[in-house]
Amino acid sequence: MSNNWFNFLSQNGASFNAEKEVTFSSATPIDNTLFAGDLFITDLSWLGVIEVSGDDSKTFLQGQLTNDINAITPDTSQLSGLCTPKGRLKALFSIFSDSSKLYLQLPVPLLEETLKRLKMFVMMSKVELIDVSDSLIKIGIYGTKAESCLLENGFSIPSEVNSVTQHNDMQLIRLHGDKPRFECVGTNDSIQNLFETLQKDAHYLNTEHWKLLDIHSGIPNVFASSKEAFIPQMLNLQVLDGISFKKGCYTGQEIVARMQYLGKLKRRMYRAHCDARTLPVPGDRLYSKTAKSGQGSGNIVDAQLSTDGGIDLLAVITTDAVENNDIFLDEEFKTQLSLKEIPYSVNTEE
Repeated sequence: MSNNWFNFLSQNGASFNAEKEVTFSSATPIDNTLFAGDLFITDLSWLGVIEVSGDDSKTFLQGQLTNDINAITPDTSQLSGLCTPKGRLKALFSIFSDSSKLYLQLPVPLLEETLKRLKMFVMMSKVELIDVSDSLIKIGIYGTKAESCLLENGFSIPSEVNSVTQHNDMQLIRLHGDKPRFECVGTNDSIQNLFETLQKDAHYLNTEHWKLLDIHSGIPNVFASSKEAFIPQMLNLQVLDGISFKKGCYTGQEIVARMQYLGKLKRRMYRAHCDARTLPVPGDRLYSKTAKSGQGSGNIVDAQLSTDGGIDLLAVITTDAVENNDIFLDEEFKTQLSLKEIPYSVNTEE
């Protein structure tokens, strides 16, 4: 993280943990008043960025990731996964670009390992991969007044999810959300000026609040504790435009394609709630009374404290457990999950 940016946020009551997740001293607690305002801002330094440049950058990434890298332009972003040969996700990226470079965004704890793995396959290609997390500053903007405030600051508003606009050396990416939600990426000076302007009317969100918005929007992530736990379709990436089935070969492509065309998906991601206060960790097992010995009913994708009390979460769950309403957070079968509507259509026949 840029020292200038860190110092600026610290002066505004921010503190950070080892994973660069932010907590603002004046942020609203997680209760039913949390999202009562109309403009919210947060720091997104918990997301690191790998810059990919060079003449062969798109060709190189096309052979590594699940989505069609050639579809990315300065006006579009996408989700895309890095898989093992067995089709398990090692990382899930949000990817955006400028005229000459691609930017792969993922949680900070996975960045070093992922960067090292990608570099293993560069070989003689004209590709350079570097960690630019400290030089690219990222903030989140959310709420009913987000669009009007951004317009007042000179931005044009991306009209669709994953579309991107540019202003004053900043990129504005529209995200999924029940209210307008954006990520803004740029240099320290440009983002700091925008943040200072917005904070006059905005409430602060902590990283946990932003992750809760992802959960409500049905948007998955892969964390250090859940890497290699899921194939892409388990996280609904075929619905969220995170997989291309026409692009050709990439690492793990055979397994992903076989699941799409020849297999039957027995686990997929759902949104759920449970009455508990201790957060499970991404990758943690869920339990079922009727599951075979040694098998659970699924795994946690992410979980955060709910504004209604208890825990809201995303989880990959077996279809049998869903049909039998047999999903528990604990091995003693005391904390049962109740499923909530996810805000997009998923074909259950897949």
